[in-house]
Amino acid sequence: MKTFNFWRTLVCTVMAVAAFTACSDDDDEKGFSGEPSITVNGASSAAVATDLDGGDTQAVEVVSAGPWTLSFDTAGADTWCTPSAMSSKGGTTMLKFNLGQTTAEREATVKLTATGQIAGYPITRTATITVKQNQGGSVVGDTNIAQIRTLLKAMNPGETKTTVTDEIAAMTIKGVVVSVFSGHNFGNDYNIAVQDANNAPNSGLTLNANKFKDLAIPAGSIVTIPLTAAQVNTYNGVLQLAIDNGVTISTEAGTGEPTPIEITLEQVPNYESQYVKIQEVCQPDASFIGKAWNTGSYNTGGNSGNVDFVTVDGNKPFVVRAGSAAVFKNELVPNKRGHIQGIAGVYIKGSDNDLQILPRDAEDLAGLNEDIPAPDYTKATINEIDKAGNFEVEATIVGVHQKGVMFADNAGGKNNFILAFNNEWTTQTANPYKGNVNYKATVKGTVKDQYGLWQFNAPEITVGAENTFDLGTPATFDATAIDAYAKAIVADQNASEYKYVKLSGVLTIKAESTYNSYTLAVTGLSDEVVKTITMAYGFDSYYNGIVSGDVVDVEGFALGFDTSKGNLNIMVTKVAKNTSTPAVTIKTVPTAFAAAGDAEGQEIAFTVANEANNKVFAKIEGADAGQFAVPAGEITGTSVKVTAKENTAETAKTAKLVIYLAAAEGAAAVASDEVELVQSRKSSGTELTVTVDFAANSYDIPTKESDVEAAFTVGTYDFIYRNAKYYTNDKYLMLAAKSLDNSYITCPAIAGKTLVKVVATNRKGAAKAAAIAIVPTDSTTPVGGGASQKWTDPLPADGASDITFNLSGTAANTAYRIYAIKGNNAQLTKLVLTYE
Repeated sequence: MKTFNFWRTLVCTVMAVAAFTACSDDDDEKGFSGEPSITVNGASSAAVATDLDGGDTQAVEVVSAGPWTLSFDTAGADTWCTPSAMSSKGGTTMLKFNLGQTTAEREATVKLTATGQIAGYPITRTATITVKQNQGGSVVGDTNIAQIRTLLKAMNPGETKTTVTDEIAAMTIKGVVVSVFSGHNFGNDYNIAVQDANNAPNSGLTLNANKFKDLAIPAGSIVTIPLTAAQVNTYNGVLQLAIDNGVTISTEAGTGEPTPIEITLEQVPNYESQYVKIQEVCQPDASFIGKAWNTGSYNTGGNSGNVDFVTVDGNKPFVVRAGSAAVFKNELVPNKRGHIQGIAGVYIKGSDNDLQILPRDAEDLAGLNEDIPAPDYTKATINEIDKAGNFEVEATIVGVHQKGVMFADNAGGKNNFILAFNNEWTTQTANPYKGNVNYKATVKGTVKDQYGLWQFNAPEITVGAENTFDLGTPATFDATAIDAYAKAIVADQNASEYKYVKLSGVLTIKAESTYNSYTLAVTGLSDEVVKTITMAYGFDSYYNGIVSGDVVDVEGFALGFDTSKGNLNIMVTKVAKNTSTPAVTIKTVPTAFAAAGDAEGQEIAFTVANEANNKVFAKIEGADAGQFAVPAGEITGTSVKVTAKENTAETAKTAKLVIYLAAAEGAAAVASDEVELVQSRKSSGTELTVTVDFAANSYDIPTKESDVEAAFTVGTYDFIYRNAKYYTNDKYLMLAAKSLDNSYITCPAIAGKTLVKVVATNRKGAAKAAAIAIVPTDSTTPVGGGASQKWTDPLPADGASDITFNLSGTAANTAYRIYAIKGNNAQLTKLVLTYE
């Protein structure tokens, strides 16, 4: 390179001297004087095609400085491939190829050579055109994404990665890349979206591979990848195929930037992972306009990169997704409408089922270029709202919490309710309408469906005159009524309703990182459906004089049921300490007892309220009750010791600890609480141990957490992690759970083996309140023996300690997660997994 630069400098010097000494009019005879250049369709290579019947190909735009000539690199191709020109003097030429009819696919490579000279020194530049003739007349050739997608769907994959069938593993996938690496908005940089060349529905797929980040494959490229040892799963409903690190990924130039497939919004599910353009004119929800496409996590009042859109005709909702690394994430959502394009998908998780478009970069947003006219608001009573849209309602404010206002009116012979929610009200004083309960108000804004309930999203609220609204008598929400309410919604989300209720239970107050959470335990309520009753976005001032463990009476509004988390939210309007109803609350979740037994036992803490003249007793119930023991007689402290004898069977033992209030031991209980006891099975002698040593190996885990799952490998086993990052200086993995409830490591499923034990070591100096649990991949409910534990029970002087989970009820060939409990970051230096 240095030699060339020297000679070119020398030649240019000679030319400059020659310019003052001579002139010539015979350039045509001597050729082009200057440095030549040549491009085909703006690049150094291009491809064109026809089908087997032959005929003319698409035209290729040839732009050159200097004359060019055409030659065939493929022997014999000149007998069936006829160019429209064999040469040109330069400039712009539209070049076609006429192909003869054939019965077999064939291909030719054509070279275009541009020539020039500087001071008599000849210089050439070349470009190539690939001419293809095949069944479909495709430049790409035969792609097979739809075929492979069908086979993958037939495997009925879930969230856990599963090795593909032998039939699929023997195949090689070929498709057109339609994601844009430089846009960084397709989950993460290890993902690409591919589709078939014919743009047919159901012919797209998301591929994941460690190599994709380094390859940075341009959109329009053709990839060819063997599927040896590939794995399939679904991630939030999207089908994904993980490519094995050992295979070779081949790429070739395609036809350039792909053109989006024009579809209606309703067709999005049929074009998952394909590049589409929505035909309907659409616009952003007014509450997102003028704000960044990604305003941060939901937990801090942000949108988590989800911007609500609707179609102008029909008002059909969908989400435009801007990930935390998207190049346009800090640009502002425009006050514009138009057409939007990107990669199509459907987000499926719990009760969510959202159509999504992921713009590949800012250019995919350029179609939002029309001014949005002022919205027309439909004046209505609450019961007249039966679809999403812009509405204006006159009603009375009957309740508030930190992020919302409940409105009520009486129409159609009954009281009707609707919630106005504003996620930007993130502090105890942010809601400006806290003091306006029992005031008339006009609420005007966009209404949308939120888990089966109509809800205003950040509307305009104008407060009027004081007005006492007759709410009537609240419905009694005891265990039976709560269970029925939740089960009806599980069966049919349209059964959701705002309901004015009263309920009683034991209150738990937990100090989170930036707020207090308030939950209620209702006597007799099974956790089969309702896992948690939460006093949603509670005002701390409501709970003055009340402490955790108190029995309370609550009035307020049931806000539907979150089927994905088993959470029932209540907007509290009144809360008072109950000084008469007795209650027992167990505060410690026992860890699994070792098979060898435990004579020293575990201390299980509890609280009691309103015991009056009753006393506390404990007992063991269940089929394996004889395996465990508690002291007889009255329990006088605030904990009870549970012991276990040796388990000599190769099956786990389970029973139930019951702590109850009664006049005498064995008498009828006036209040009780219970918790499961588990003892591990006797070892089978066929253990397999997998050790993950973060202190010795980073496993190439990034130093910044991501909300997108990624993988690392230990030996032959793949682990999946989410919202985790590696600290290179102190050498540990952090599960970022301080403000997140989806930070975890998924342990591998091992053929013929069952995960029976997990030992987790934390880092010296880690948060003392950090806690983890062992859960299935489709739930946050711990498995037997996997209940949440803290490293502070107890924490040794050096700060580093182990948590041991002796698991029961786990299944063979099944993956489980090490799940960090929201509130504190968990810092791991080592994991030791035992499988049998």
